[in-house]
Amino acid sequence: MLEARRRVSSGSGPSWIFAHIQLAGKGRRGRAWVDPTGNFACTCVFFPDRTIDEYALSSFTAALSLCDCLSDFTEGSAQVSIKWPNDILLNQKKVAGILLETIAVGKNKIALSIGFGVNLLSYPGASELEESAFSPTSFLTETGVAIDPIELLNKLAVNFSKYEGTLQDKGFTELRSLLMDRIHGIGSQIIVRTTNETLSGVFSDINMDGHLILKAGRTKRAIAAADVYFD
Repeated sequence: MLEARRRVSSGSGPSWIFAHIQLAGKGRRGRAWVDPTGNFACTCVFFPDRTIDEYALSSFTAALSLCDCLSDFTEGSAQVSIKWPNDILLNQKKVAGILLETIAVGKNKIALSIGFGVNLLSYPGASELEESAFSPTSFLTETGVAIDPIELLNKLAVNFSKYEGTLQDKGFTELRSLLMDRIHGIGSQIIVRTTNETLSGVFSDINMDGHLILKAGRTKRAIAAADVYFD
């Protein structure tokens, strides 16, 4: 994503930047992210044709795109799901992460940068994980299938264009119905950590803004962004 920030221009895109190896990557909340050779790291940069407040919806077009790609490669041999808002689980273990950033270009133009990281061959050790995080895995470990990173990139770009088109033409309503079929843990007890507080309750829904709905007793609260942990 740092390379995307250096290269972004005022063009409409999207532009895809692929890394054969990534040594200075970044995860959520500034966490370190390293992708060794054989894993997958790329960034898509473009200018969404919608308001800045709606840019976050591309989190779901990205997650759906990657989820579909990995599902195709499993040929039905493994379960692929989305952990809200934009992690990908393979057999209920984390295999991929997605990160969104905005980039100011000139005075009145804002680009959206979406970084994808997939553990194709290797994955972090337990000592590198945050407490209560999903166990990591690699695609090869779970399925026995070695994916060509360039083939994944080509499929991802096609899927992403399709889902962004759906969002642009039909809005989030149709995208949400697709998302709900793939989302992990609806109805589960969860802990939600925002930048300011830690909450617990039941993951009851995703609303039309893409926010997680947390139910605690009779109270429901919409969460726009957070780290989510399952009990």
